[in-house]
Amino acid sequence: MKTTINRNIGIILIVFLALIACENNKEQITTGLEGIVYRGPINPVEMEGQVNDAPFSALFRVYNLKNKLITSFSSNATGEFMVMLAPGNYKIIPDKSAPIMSAESQVKEITVNPIGITNMDLYFDTGIR
Repeated sequence: MKTTINRNIGIILIVFLALIACENNKEQITTGLEGIVYRGPINPVEMEGQVNDAPFSALFRVYNLKNKLITSFSSNATGEFMVMLAPGNYKIIPDKSAPIMSAESQVKEITVNPIGITNMDLYFDTGIR
């Protein structure tokens, strides 16, 4: 019976140490992308001096250049977004529910800088002409 108890304690200790090792190996991502998403044109006739795009809220997916889904994020009602990403090159694709023309075919390629948060606004076509 004492051997069984010692063996169970040993197993629990090994599992505990493995969990601690996994937790310590998690890489903390400190870089990412932030900005505002815009859609435009919002009026069929463009007038000089008049803004013809607007921020919008939608769901977006982030893929690496090998088309592997990395994460997703949403912009808020004023179009603002922030997503933490490791440095590198990515493709951002709006969800089909986004209020733009052919949302899933409007791919934006972006690069996240190796230090800090990269600021970049993204523009998408509404199809209004």
